[in-house]
Amino acid sequence: MLSYGQSTFAIVLSLVTAMLLVAILNRLWPIANRKIINEVNAWQMGVLGTTYGVILGFMLFTVWTDFRAAEIDVALETASLLNVHHIAAGLPMPQRDAMRGLTVKYADAVVNQEWPAMQAQQESHAGEVVLGQMWQVLIAAQAKTSSETSSIDHLTSAMTNLDDRRRMREEQHENKLPSVLWVLLIVGGMATVLSSCLLGNDKKWLHYAQVLALAFVVSVTLASIADLARPFEGAVAVTATPLQRALVFMQQRAVP
Repeated sequence: MLSYGQSTFAIVLSLVTAMLLVAILNRLWPIANRKIINEVNAWQMGVLGTTYGVILGFMLFTVWTDFRAAEIDVALETASLLNVHHIAAGLPMPQRDAMRGLTVKYADAVVNQEWPAMQAQQESHAGEVVLGQMWQVLIAAQAKTSSETSSIDHLTSAMTNLDDRRRMREEQHENKLPSVLWVLLIVGGMATVLSSCLLGNDKKWLHYAQVLALAFVVSVTLASIADLARPFEGAVAVTATPLQRALVFMQQRAVP
């Protein structure tokens, strides 16, 4: 996804293009001639603008909801990892120390390997490898004793939740807006701005201001949708802060 600088450049470029389009229309198609069709054109623009505004608002609401869901999922993944770390205290030795060490290793792999990979639109399975090792430790603990069934059951549930949240994060990272929706958003935005350029207004400065405001709102909203649609990439992204705090906490608890 785009950085702040790239998004700003794209927005400025769209504004400059809209202003140039108005200037070209004023030169090639006199304002007096365009005023004749204002009544029809304004009505059509109203319908187009309302329809596009509803679509734009719905898409922005949808991607924002998905973005917040991704943030919540990271927090729940962190909570599940901490539960595994705490419940592991009830395991027999040496599985207890092995499981606690692996929870620290998992957090470190996710924060320092998987997160940079997600931001670079790449894949990393470092945490998945550690998670597999955690399941092996749990299986070994189950085979070793039958007296710790309560701890084993609780740990199995916590591990299952951790696995589910991890898979949800991977799915959220891979999800993209369908191309047909991007075509609708971009073409609809261009058509809406173009319709406003066609209006005839004797006060040129007011017409420029109206087109500029509309182009600004459309371009900024599209940039926001593009960024929020990929919650782990771009200028606005879900951070690994909860996992970083959990990593520090578990490392401190491991210090004798």
